[in-house]
Amino acid sequence: MSRPNSAGSFLAMIMLVMLPLVIYWAAQRGLAEVAVQEPRYVVNLWRSGKLQPDAAKLDAMLAEMTKAHDLDPSNPNLLEDLGRFHAFRVERGNPYDPEVRAVRQQALERFRQVLQLRPTSGHAWVNVALMKFRLGEVDQEYSAALEQALRRGPWEPALQLLAIELGVATWQVLTAPMQQTLERNIRAQGGWRLANQKPALMALFKRYKRPDLVCLLEERSATPCGAS
Repeated sequence: MSRPNSAGSFLAMIMLVMLPLVIYWAAQRGLAEVAVQEPRYVVNLWRSGKLQPDAAKLDAMLAEMTKAHDLDPSNPNLLEDLGRFHAFRVERGNPYDPEVRAVRQQALERFRQVLQLRPTSGHAWVNVALMKFRLGEVDQEYSAALEQALRRGPWEPALQLLAIELGVATWQVLTAPMQQTLERNIRAQGGWRLANQKPALMALFKRYKRPDLVCLLEERSATPCGAS
């Protein structure tokens, strides 16, 4: 009859040991969220064009976001915040400027870390592909990230349009199977019933001088009009 009591005592002891750790972890996560709220809000204003923070403000925002990450280093949301901050800070930078490239490498590394924690996230994959593209590194990692981005989140038009744009921009160096994947996604987005994506796709084809891809938007088109 002593075994159940012993087992119960052991479980109680485990709970007593684990409870402070759980409380500590929750407190750290809570503090991290508090620390990141203000810079996250400012970044959203900045990205929407409603605010232009000066260099000192940007440095202060980065310090707060880094502090939040240090409090909760395994939180993919905080890693994504840092990646997007770095990416947007040099979004219009000279791609050959060593300082711009260094910041983009920082963004890429953060997005890679997000991907390790969220391997099924289409947003994480497209962010990796986007940073690789902006670094001019259209390599195997880029192609793999682009393929995963196209395959995930087909119901998310913004994600799909960004992935399609990256694909169209680098079409000539993609493999034939990858071009076929792009064609399928273009057709799917062009025929999406919940939102009219055709104007955005038409504008994309015009921007990259690819009128040959317009046929993919035709109803029930099966024309292989990707290669040129």
